[in-house]
Amino acid sequence: MKKKQYLGEMLIADKLITWDVLEAAIEEGRRTGKRLGRVLVEQGSLSEGLLAKFLKKQLGINVVDINKDYSLDKAMLETLPLKYCKKKHVAPLAIKDGEILVAMADPMNFTIEEEIRFMADTSVKVVFATEKSIFDFLDGKASLDTGYKNEESALSGATRPNIALPVSHDKSDEQTRGISQVNKKASKELSDDAPVVKLLNTIISEAIRKNVSDIHFETYEDAIKLMYRIDGILYEIPNPPPISMQPALISRIKIISRLDISERRLPQDGRIGLEIMGRKIDLRVSIIPSIYGENAVLRILDKGAVILDINELGLDNNETKLIIDQAKRPHGMFLVAGPTGSGKTTTLYAVLQYVKQFDKKILTIEDPVEYQLGGVTQVQAHPEIGLNFARGLRSFLRHDPDVIMVGEIRDLETAEIAVRAALTGHLVLSTVHTNDSPSAITRFIDMGVPAYLVNATFNMVMSQRLVRRICDNCKTSYKITQKKIKEMGLTGKLSTGTTLYHGEGCSKCNRSGYKGRFAIFEVMRVSDRIRDAVIKNSSLMEIKKTAQTAGMLSMLEQGIKKAKSGMTSIEEVIRIASSEDIDFDELF
Repeated sequence: MKKKQYLGEMLIADKLITWDVLEAAIEEGRRTGKRLGRVLVEQGSLSEGLLAKFLKKQLGINVVDINKDYSLDKAMLETLPLKYCKKKHVAPLAIKDGEILVAMADPMNFTIEEEIRFMADTSVKVVFATEKSIFDFLDGKASLDTGYKNEESALSGATRPNIALPVSHDKSDEQTRGISQVNKKASKELSDDAPVVKLLNTIISEAIRKNVSDIHFETYEDAIKLMYRIDGILYEIPNPPPISMQPALISRIKIISRLDISERRLPQDGRIGLEIMGRKIDLRVSIIPSIYGENAVLRILDKGAVILDINELGLDNNETKLIIDQAKRPHGMFLVAGPTGSGKTTTLYAVLQYVKQFDKKILTIEDPVEYQLGGVTQVQAHPEIGLNFARGLRSFLRHDPDVIMVGEIRDLETAEIAVRAALTGHLVLSTVHTNDSPSAITRFIDMGVPAYLVNATFNMVMSQRLVRRICDNCKTSYKITQKKIKEMGLTGKLSTGTTLYHGEGCSKCNRSGYKGRFAIFEVMRVSDRIRDAVIKNSSLMEIKKTAQTAGMLSMLEQGIKKAKSGMTSIEEVIRIASSEDIDFDELF
């Protein structure tokens, strides 16, 4: 078989560039994300014409003079909007026999080709045209019709983003080909109806504008309930879509997340990748059947909002230093505890971001991979084919890693392998669903891990919660009374007359008094005294008291500190704090 040649090798073989030029262009491409050919043209090392010649030679892609051979009608820009074409450097040329012909300045960009396939809902044939000729084509021909200008203007607003742009998915084409064609066609016609597309676009764009974390579509006998989760609280949206639009809305969600639109009896999970309002957004889609129809939840993951710096997590200086010291250790267990949606994975990512500066080989297995980390090998778990956390961990041990991160430890098999990895010279990071830090120790023992192995491997456990931040626009202060302290069960933890804060509610915070969230942490270093308590089979409360004696502040104590500083309200602290820290005897 003939060895495949790459563009750079071909250019060097023809003596059109040198190795120095190629290496510089490759480095620039890594930095900017641009293709090699585009970098060489921009640097003046290669002309557009020579780039076209070599792309044709390398890929067998036809090179066309689109301004000479093609014209553009309005229907084409209804399929691929003008703003999108200019941004992606593409030009729609023709639709014929169920195939769209598109000119691209970067015909090797298969992500754009996939986007176009979904937007046009047809197969795509790509030809090459220079970037200049594409812009001339779009400017010279599209601008002849003022309708195109109006469309571009409308699309530039925040309420009509183009959201149907999947960039990653789990299902293969072979899996989706088995869909019933009759049902698929009917659902497709419904979901492609312009009002449905615009409605879903508006719902998603409005959610992103309001920093919504989850969009809920719930189906009942005679109505759809639409809800946004904002700062951890679920709000019902007035004037939801009519029940008659439910089938089309769900089908539209399935199509853009590449799910089986004819399957209505089983749960399905998918993913959509978008770039909207200049932000890279992932939507994790979950569909479940109910007695009145399918329900959908879209979780919004804003890649631009994730904090990947230990110093910006909100820990105090001593806690930050403690975590950094533990992250530098060559082996042992580093666990983050808390309920679903409390930001545990984000904290682990921040730790990994810190650790990778020390030239460590880092492997992760996650379900799902929420954010991509440069310099880290990330593996997506696929339990349906046997690639679960335990199997991934076993494989990792043969890949000579320094640091391993496993998304969650929830069973004995995964726990045992993680402990073994920590014993054999690896730093193991993971999450566990417990209410507080000391509970992580007892959870491992309850699963069946011997206490002596827990003692030998546990370095640190930190638990966390997300609390709502008081809106700065309507924040006011007040002095807490003894009666209020007693009502809250905080006798001995707050003094009468302490200045606290709350939000009165305003237009900027949707009348809630809160805007945004931040994490509060309970950080427990596993000291020798805690190890003594564990080996003596002490109760959870005894382990917790030992940790607090050694300096650990409970979640409630951390929350009270934040309430006194004006970051959150005491009511919000009570809402999220562990019940064991509150004296409920005071309430009766």
